[in-house]
Amino acid sequence: MLAAKEQAFIDLHTQHSVRVYRYIACRISDRHRAEELAADVFRIAWEKQLPEPPGIGWLLATARNVIGNEYKGRRRRQELVDRLEDEARSQVPGPDTEQRAAVAEVLARLRERDREVLMLSYWDELTTAELSQALGCSPSAAAVRLHRARRAFAKAAPTHLMTERKD
Repeated sequence: MLAAKEQAFIDLHTQHSVRVYRYIACRISDRHRAEELAADVFRIAWEKQLPEPPGIGWLLATARNVIGNEYKGRRRRQELVDRLEDEARSQVPGPDTEQRAAVAEVLARLRERDREVLMLSYWDELTTAELSQALGCSPSAAAVRLHRARRAFAKAAPTHLMTERKD
């Protein structure tokens, strides 16, 4: 029974994956992210355990919902970055304010996934284990992603941000 279901799903994916990807790619500017979202559509189809394999209409309706969630997530992340920048600018002028503004500027220039990892780690103060749960990956993968995000931040940051302050 399971083998037949698996084969039906493989056939569904083979038949419709290109159309689902194209539908998403036309609406999302990032090719890699479009591939991830298309995979999410098929993950949802698998998890729903529908009695009959869904048709292209159901898959595209699901893709539309997945794209909507992507846009909401992007908007929320941008609102957070904007709020951080506004907060940094509104502080009483001084060396801390300048540094916060510079950090917010560097964060805004980072790739979305690097910014997310850094903010989860530093803003939300997640441990590596908690970070792995939030990202849906293993603790070692979370540690690697955090390391890469820190390296990207260091590369994008002006040198005065990366030197330790001696107050």
